This record gives sequence, C-alpha cells and structure tokens, in this order.
Amino acid sequence: MRKILVVDDENTSQQIIKRVLESADNEVTLVSDGFEALTKMKKIKYDVIVTDLNMPDMNGIELTKKALEIDSDIIIILITAYGTIKSAVEAIRIGAFDYLTKPVDKKELLLSVEKGIERLSLIKENILLKYELEKVEDKQEFLTDNEQLKMLLTEVKKVSNSDSTVLITGETGTGKELLAKYIHFNSPRRKQHFVVVNCASIPKQSLESELFGHIAGSFEGASRDLKGYFEIAENGTIFLDEIGKIDPLVQIKILRVLKDKQFSRIGDSKTQTTNARIIVSTSDNIDTLIREGKFIQDLYYRINVFDFHLTPLRERPDDIIFYFKKFVKEFSERNNKVIKDISADVKKMLLSYSWPGNVTELKNISERCSILCEGEKITTDYLPERLNHGKDHKEAIASNDFNKNKRARVKEFEINFIKKFLRMNKGNVTATARDINFHPVTLRQKIIKLGINPKEFKGLKLNGIYI
Repeated sequence: MRKILVVDDENTSQQIIKRVLESADNEVTLVSDGFEALTKMKKIKYDVIVTDLNMPDMNGIELTKKALEIDSDIIIILITAYGTIKSAVEAIRIGAFDYLTKPVDKKELLLSVEKGIERLSLIKENILLKYELEKVEDKQEFLTDNEQLKMLLTEVKKVSNSDSTVLITGETGTGKELLAKYIHFNSPRRKQHFVVVNCASIPKQSLESELFGHIAGSFEGASRDLKGYFEIAENGTIFLDEIGKIDPLVQIKILRVLKDKQFSRIGDSKTQTTNARIIVSTSDNIDTLIREGKFIQDLYYRINVFDFHLTPLRERPDDIIFYFKKFVKEFSERNNKVIKDISADVKKMLLSYSWPGNVTELKNISERCSILCEGEKITTDYLPERLNHGKDHKEAIASNDFNKNKRARVKEFEINFIKKFLRMNKGNVTATARDINFHPVTLRQKIIKLGINPKEFKGLKLNGIYI
C-alpha cells in the first residue's frame, strides 16, 4: 500500500483529499503544516506528498526544498489556486513532480499520484541497467497464431538488422513495447542498452530534461549534471512509448536528433551526438494530431521510415484462444496447479468479447482463472462478470439469427460505452451527453431504456456533497 502524506492547513480540504486518495487504496497521513510534515518524514518513509502551496509559516515551495533534502526520490504534488500557478511552476523547477489547480478534480489527483508512483517504480527498478542477453533472449519472442501477424513479424525481423527508425502503432495493450524489444534483441545492438521512455507518464515540465539531460545550475534545483536517456542509450536503442503525448517544443529537439544525431543538454551550449536507434509507438491517430497542431508533420515523416501496425485482439480471434491457453499454462505452473482443459462455453465467451484492453486484459483474466480454478478444467464460473453477460446474451451468440445477434451486441456496446463516460463524469448526464456528442434529453431516454442508474457513478459523499 502506498504511503501518502497530505499537508494542508484547512481541515475540510484535508478530509476531501484524504477520501479521494483512500478510495484508491492508499494509506494517508494528514498534517497541518510543513514543519509537522518534515518531522513525519524523518520517522516514516512516504512515497508521495500532496501539499497546499499557500500555507502560513512554511509554504509549499519551502516544503518542497526541505522534503527533497530528506528524501530526493519522494514524489511531491502541489495544489495551488489559479493566481499562484507561477509559484507552482517554480516548485516544479526545484524538483516537485506535478501541480494541480483548485478546485481539485478527483480524476486528475488520482492520475497524478499514479504517474508519480509509476515514475518511482521505474527509479527503484533501475530500468536503465544493461540487459544480459542470455537472461532475456528467451523472453523476446513475439508469439502469435495469426497468419497476418506472422507475415508482419517476418518483415520486422528484416528491419531489425538495420538502424532505421521504426513507428509501431496500435491500441493500448496490443504489445507495442514487446515488439520494440523484439526488434532490439534481434538487432546487432542486442548487447547494448534498451531504454524505455513512457512519454505519457512523465510530466511535460520534466520530459525535456529526462530525454536530453541538463547541467548543474541550468535551473533552480539542478544541483548536478544529469545524463538524459539519449546519452544513456548511446549505441543501443531508445523506445519512445506514446510519442503522440510529447509537447511540440520537445518534438522539435527530437526532430533534430533524427536529422543530425545531435542534441544539447538543458543549459549547455555544447552539442552532443548520439548513435542510439530510435523506435517510437503511439495509440493516437497521428494524422489527427497533425491537423490539430499537436504533432509536427516533419517529425512524422522522420519516424515513419517503417510503420508496423498491431491489430487489436478482437480482430485476431485465432490469437484469443492461443494466448489464453499460453497464459493459463504459465500461471498454473507458477501456482503449482494442473489445468488440462478449457470448457467450450469459456472459449465461446472469450471469442464473443470485444477485448478493449487487448492482450494485457486477456493476460489478467487468464491469471484470475488460473488462481480461482479448483479442478483441472476452467469453466465460465471463473470468468469476470463483464464476460458473462447472462443467459440471453449466450443464447444470442449461440444462435444463427443475425438480427438477434446484432441487437444483443449493439445493446452491449451502448451500455458499456455510456457507463464508461458516466463513470468519468461522476454520473453527470449533461456532461456525459456533451462528451459523447448526444442531446441530453435523448441520452436520458436511452439511459432509462437500457436500465442504467447514473447515481451508481457518483463520487464519494462528504458532508452530504458528492466529491
């Protein structure tokens, strides 16, 4: 369980933030000022500090400085009023991870904490250590039972032997990072670093420094020189995951690397070179980002030397059962179980599901079934509810009636789609209608028809108010 220290001199704000963080299974400690926070830090190891910026005696910037002196790896998130954003940005410069503006949005707060924890995990796991080929070579296979994907892998293997830039596209969970590793470990660079940069999880204020490094004194808090990922990946491969999330100003520096193999650390006039091979991925539509002015067109041309698209799992039904059996075997062996068979109904449900989370979601469900299974055969009892839609659904899938099947799948889509946005908007029908381009009155009628209760998606309740 993650330990989070909340620092705020207002009791109401403390309680609201505490409820939000505890709803995500975090262990929360409350203090009312910076001095008390520092005292706690000297006794207890915290993962995250969430602090108000404007507090008497010691403000958020002063607390950030002193907290980082005690624990240089701690994630600090500041909460600020709109008028003090400049001060919050200053705190980012000296080492804070992120800042949020008041009133704090529950989703933004939880997302910021998750990104911070992910960053902390990457530091702890030291992902920049050199891979030992003999230990990972057998893990870099890209297994598939799909003929189209097998043909793609044949092309991928040819490209692996070159130094060309590669663009990998596909939905989240389709295996883009695994394909990037497959390219690296089938290349002449296999004994060099393979550096993964999750561009979506690093705040835009920090990404430039992370990629290109900085020199001591280049900004407040830069107490020492820092190598960026491009330096560390020298002669190896750097994988920029979700490149579509990068700020256009940083895209310009990446474009320079692709053109000239050159870059400069922040604050340094000296030009450095890199021989790193660049592989990028995205789940976004780059053409749309270009039209919206969020992605530089010339950069797109540079990264798109070879474009490999990983189709979603729902379009590879032969891989659904293939991967499920593979994962079940792996997890059952890990848990000292013997699972020999999968029922026909389970296969039918697996094939009828849309798999929005793709292979990642399938792997998680395989693990669940392997753990819950008490015999030698996996049955529908062990599948999560979202795959088991009840008798009517199963009968519709089992029949040859096209219209009946179509109605069932359309209804299933409508329910899942509307619930997703109701959840994001805490049950607010008007906001949901705006997000999905629906008239509010029409949406309310459809919600009633589908039997959806918007109140189920409201947030936590504090003093009679939903948060």
